[in-house]
Amino acid sequence: MKSGTLRKAGGPSRMPDSWNAKRKETRILLTIPVVLEGSDDGNVAFREETVTENVSKSGACIIVDRILRLGSIVTVSAFQGKFKCQGEVRAIWVDDHDRRKKVGVRFTESTTNWVVS
Repeated sequence: MKSGTLRKAGGPSRMPDSWNAKRKETRILLTIPVVLEGSDDGNVAFREETVTENVSKSGACIIVDRILRLGSIVTVSAFQGKFKCQGEVRAIWVDDHDRRKKVGVRFTESTTNWVVS
């Protein structure tokens, strides 16, 4: 995947600063440990202990070590299992600044015990 190029529902685009203006919810810069489970781009099941970069009421930006499929369903767990929710991978990119792979996950279920309510 090309650095700094964002893949999201609707096709690839650059990750613009104007996203902040288009977002429906405020993002909170918060690093929390999470467990991400699902199937990767090769359809291989995985379980990855990682962290968030930012969070909102209905999702999170999560740093990942693997390539995931756009639109795939993953499970996000946190707080020793007190939070567990399925979500859809809505965006995938490699950050130009820190060169890390990141995914934007939007929760597909109502959330209980999440950091933002």
